[in-house]
Amino acid sequence: MPTPLPTRFFQRHTVDVARDLLGCEVWRRDTRSIVRRGRIVETEAYRGFDDRACHGWRGETPRLRSMFGPGGRAFVYLTYGIHHMFNVVTESAGYPSGVLIRAVEPLANVEGNTRGPGLLTRALNIDRRHDGSHLRDGPLRVLAGTPRPEERIERSSRVGIAGAGPEAAAREWRFYLAGNAYLSHGRPTSPIQARAVVAARAARRTKLRRT
Repeated sequence: MPTPLPTRFFQRHTVDVARDLLGCEVWRRDTRSIVRRGRIVETEAYRGFDDRACHGWRGETPRLRSMFGPGGRAFVYLTYGIHHMFNVVTESAGYPSGVLIRAVEPLANVEGNTRGPGLLTRALNIDRRHDGSHLRDGPLRVLAGTPRPEERIERSSRVGIAGAGPEAAAREWRFYLAGNAYLSHGRPTSPIQARAVVAARAARRTKLRRT
């Protein structure tokens, strides 16, 4: 079995971690000692108070406490009341930063679709119980690995962040192994799309104020 990544791996610049996680493994052991393993093929970086796509840009809340912790722990949150999202916390305590694991290639004991962040957590049985857990020696770990020689790392803007505005949409902080069969189906957000969404929201607010 590959070795768990050292804590110092995660306590670096988030964008570097997002890229370097490609080819590494997510390892999940349940209460029946069944180990589920998936190889990371797509990631997204979220970093700091000036990144409006980052959950922690407005500041710390009880829900986001793990994201403000030291790098090397898990941040798992529930979105739309349905999907759990697994993030690797990065950098130093007090600074909101992390890498969203967007897709994995199944390796062992993985049933179901893993081509998306909410799908892979279901297939690997990752949920809020793992929020804040240490990724080196807990039931949820990230193991060392690298892309295969024939694989090409590419980057793009992040998926589904139009509401965060054009500046966030312009950051090419999504990394993926081009051509991998297990990439998610999400489309990168363009600054033009983000600008249109922000303008539409502002128009709706103005209309509501006038009524």
